Amino acid sequence: MSGIVGQYDTVNVNNAHAYRKCSEVFLNKLVSQTLAIADFTDNEDATGYIDFDSDLPANTIVIGWKAVISEGFSGDTTAVMQVGVSGDLNKYSAITTVSCLAAATVGALGNVDTALATTAKTPRVTVTGGSDFGNISAGSMVVSLYYFLAW
Repeated sequence: MSGIVGQYDTVNVNNAHAYRKCSEVFLNKLVSQTLAIADFTDNEDATGYIDFDSDLPANTIVIGWKAVISEGFSGDTTAVMQVGVSGDLNKYSAITTVSCLAAATVGALGNVDTALATTAKTPRVTVTGGSDFGNISAGSMVVSLYYFLAW
């Protein structure tokens, strides 16, 4: 190895799995505010959306998300969700049919197109009802995105 190696910057091998202790890599979490049905924008079709109040910083690699649904998005026959950004609704969702119809904790891994976002991004949560988003009469959740910063 060349260069300066810090106390925690070592490569270890255990049962054919290599991992690196590194003092500069941290799993980060961006948590949304409470996302209540009344705050969503209805697209006048089966979908409605809400944007996070905070942006993901530039140079992020999103590895997944989790939603804690305290009140299911009910009133229509189904309700599914995905997390992305304006113009790419599933940017952070490898699965775009995660049910949010009932209270639960759900999540998905990040999508492959999230390899690296070089600019700050505003996450968007999109809920899709069975026929019309306007039929969904209840719902509340908090969504967390998990990411690494690429230095």
